[in-house]
Amino acid sequence: MTSPSITTPLRLVVAVLCLAASARAQSPDEPSVTLTVTPADIPVNGHITIAGLGYPQPGASISVTVTPPSGPPTTVTATPDKTGRYSTTYARTPIDGTYKVSAQTGAKSTPATGAFTVHTYLIDIDEDVADNKAFLAEMADFVTTVKKAITDIPDSPARTEMEAKLDALDEETKQLPAQSAHLASALADYKNMVSQDPDAAAVLQPAFDHLAELDAQSNASKKTMEAEIQQSEKNLQACDAIDHATEALKAVPEMIGILKKPFQFALSFMTNMAKSEAPAAAGPGISAGGKLASGLVKAAGSPTESLAENELEEGSESEIAEKLADHIPESVRTTPAYKFVVSESKKYLPSIVDGTTGPLGMFDKATKLAGDVAAYANEQLFAKYCEKFEGHFTATMLAHFYSKVNAQGVFVEWWTYSTTIEGTLTLRYPKGESGKAVALSGQFEGGATRFTYKEDVFNSGLFGSMAKGGVVHLLDIPPAATDNASGGMVNSLASPTGFFIPVTGQFADGKITLVLGDARTDFNDSYTRAHTVYVVIAPSTLMLPVEGHFSLPYTNAHFILDHIAKGDYPVTQSGSAMWIEKTNERNLPANQNDAVYSIDLKACNPGCGGS
Repeated sequence: MTSPSITTPLRLVVAVLCLAASARAQSPDEPSVTLTVTPADIPVNGHITIAGLGYPQPGASISVTVTPPSGPPTTVTATPDKTGRYSTTYARTPIDGTYKVSAQTGAKSTPATGAFTVHTYLIDIDEDVADNKAFLAEMADFVTTVKKAITDIPDSPARTEMEAKLDALDEETKQLPAQSAHLASALADYKNMVSQDPDAAAVLQPAFDHLAELDAQSNASKKTMEAEIQQSEKNLQACDAIDHATEALKAVPEMIGILKKPFQFALSFMTNMAKSEAPAAAGPGISAGGKLASGLVKAAGSPTESLAENELEEGSESEIAEKLADHIPESVRTTPAYKFVVSESKKYLPSIVDGTTGPLGMFDKATKLAGDVAAYANEQLFAKYCEKFEGHFTATMLAHFYSKVNAQGVFVEWWTYSTTIEGTLTLRYPKGESGKAVALSGQFEGGATRFTYKEDVFNSGLFGSMAKGGVVHLLDIPPAATDNASGGMVNSLASPTGFFIPVTGQFADGKITLVLGDARTDFNDSYTRAHTVYVVIAPSTLMLPVEGHFSLPYTNAHFILDHIAKGDYPVTQSGSAMWIEKTNERNLPANQNDAVYSIDLKACNPGCGGS
């Protein structure tokens, strides 16, 4: 069976590789390593990670050069591991501007290039707090949207209780945006101190920079939350509405966890500063009887001159704050400005969040409420009106590509790869309608858990002429499989191989028929690529080492499932339990390629549990 989605890219890739091989044999001007710089924007004295792929020659290393906006460049070395991956961290970023980055394997090789930008965020701290407030307000609107999703459900005690729980959560989340004003008020004193005292500016700037980093993290998660809101606002049937509302509510604690971080950091930073001023008797501004102060490491004493490189890379917000406060020198601690902000901090600490017994109690209360509402919706409300098949699946695709027939009349395989995906299939339908022709809706959700890759281009007609009479050293590098296949908001933020593919279907005549819709999320195409890095020494290279690399694409989860998961599923019933199963393999050969698909799936109503 011909698969246009494979054969067309094959011709293009073959043509590109042939041209690249010819050009490279004459002029090796392609970078022999890859390079990524993350994040692209950082605060002053922040750090970035430089990573990529390179051929791990014994004893060889990759030279990474960072050129600041002014001053001399800095070169560090990174050695690829056995998989060809290298990584190094750079933190010498004391001035604003664009920093250029390059990586190469030798002085004569063409470097891979990148860049990052360093900003001073002090003047933007009000904007960061405003972002935090806006995001908190949007989260509150998100809960309101979830409330609307169940308004069309038939009236019942379960719905009434669900609405009451949502009202309580709605009230709590609507109070959270107002807390940003307290954060801004407290930080204003610190801003004034930094602007008035040059010594204070040098040591307190990292605290503002870290708050700016937290703001960048929350902004990065904003797009995902907006997608959740849009999905929840669609006019869905009752079962979809309840299930989507439940899933949406699971995202609320995740959002709160992101948005709470600036408050956690500010509270801990101020507490450590206040303790350094009055460690023995903290007074009512910190905690009755000084209990909070006595539980903290004393920040005063003999702080080191500066933070060690990368010292803030790991740790909780409290740990990061303590490190920063611990490095404030005595020359700053003795200034009137320092004593003033400590005095103001003592007033501020117990009221960072109004009306709670603990400084962050309001956030924690909203988190618990969201969890309780989601659990209730799933266990009571959904069960009142709806049923669903739900279960685990694993699917694979193994692809083979062949070049032209060789002199012996045999097709030469030049490229093969495989992808394994895992996740959950969910199919919802109204309660009491089994046995009739009833519509189902749901999704395949999960991620990729394994990639393989192998090529043989130097023994085929592709790069064969370049390597003839010589030697080739190479390494084939598939994408790293980092997905836990759990789906959900956090996984979609962190994983470049997560997917959510809506499905519709029909339950009739003892079987379920599935049709796939367009993917809501799927693989990141720039991530799911295989790489080959190589060194060729041959007559065509004048017996000089020529280094290079090329990449090849993978198909996504929708492509795999569309070839193996859609179709009919017989329903088996035993007592009150029903389930569908599919363990199948399909071989779909085409012109100069072959693809083998397999699936192992079981979904049950009620859930499969440990089966």
